[in-house]
Amino acid sequence: MKASAVRRIIGWLAVTALSLFATACQPEAARGDRGKEVRPPLRVSHGYWVGFFPLSIAEEKGFFDQQGVNVELVFNPDLYGMISDFTAGKVDGLPWTMEVVVRILAKEPDVRVVLYLGQTAGADVIMARPEIEKISDLKGKRIAAKTGALGEMLVSEMLERSGLAIDDVTLVNASETDVIPFLSNNTIQAAHTWEPYATQAAKSGAKAIFSSKETPGLFADFAMFRGAALRDRPDDVRAFIRAWFQAVEFWQAHPQEGNEIIAKALKIPASDISTDGYEFLSLEEVRQRLAPNNDPTALAPLVNKHIDFLVQDGQLGRRPDIDNIFDSSFLPPVTKRE
Repeated sequence: MKASAVRRIIGWLAVTALSLFATACQPEAARGDRGKEVRPPLRVSHGYWVGFFPLSIAEEKGFFDQQGVNVELVFNPDLYGMISDFTAGKVDGLPWTMEVVVRILAKEPDVRVVLYLGQTAGADVIMARPEIEKISDLKGKRIAAKTGALGEMLVSEMLERSGLAIDDVTLVNASETDVIPFLSNNTIQAAHTWEPYATQAAKSGAKAIFSSKETPGLFADFAMFRGAALRDRPDDVRAFIRAWFQAVEFWQAHPQEGNEIIAKALKIPASDISTDGYEFLSLEEVRQRLAPNNDPTALAPLVNKHIDFLVQDGQLGRRPDIDNIFDSSFLPPVTKRE
């Protein structure tokens, strides 16, 4: 055999060997079965709030896998840190309230709400010291709430219904998770919080004087996604939503097991987990609220109330376009049960 032919054969073998070596060294997540490229996970924020807890069930029970989507839940113990993760582009999806939706929409118009998770019906509560017998007793007192957020909105609603204004009290900017010692030592006389902190405050002598049960629909949770994720990965988003409803139905059918799953996943006591004061919506209910062929303006009063609050608070320089906030096209069809 000629030397040139031998060199060509040796060269071909070397290239082939390098190619095989490179393929073998690729991470398994990148190559997948039979060498197929695996898409990166759909990254969704998650945190310590009852309205988000079904996400832990979906992950632990394998519902995301069953629905055919690779989801990475990005946990942040700071609920407001979840917002930063989304605005920084670290996650594709974010579950949060309408107040946050409109704030993000004002800066990043290319987001859409594709799912109505549920709403508080008493889960958000104003706890007051024992000597506060009625809301009017709070005049001239100090009330803790996250300013510029739903906590301040709830305080404003409470005061307005008792003939008071926000200027009649001193509003103290504080996280919902940190108010218990301030109530105990009389640094503040009332505070907005939620479970399990409301129960902990009650053990210290505080009592509930107002809650979101008296403001139905005002504090609802939604799931929003970046436009890029919706355009590039519509099937993944649809699968995520199917897994969500699967997890909600599982928790409702198996509350004790669901609580144990959540407790283990989030490393919190199962006794601190409760759906009291929170209402998860069924697929039929979500379609009624989001589907444009039913009533495209049904949620407009809710959205505008949050926008009005943020504009008056100086957090929004302009009113965002709300005509295309909601997109029901990713919801699974409603199937009639036998």
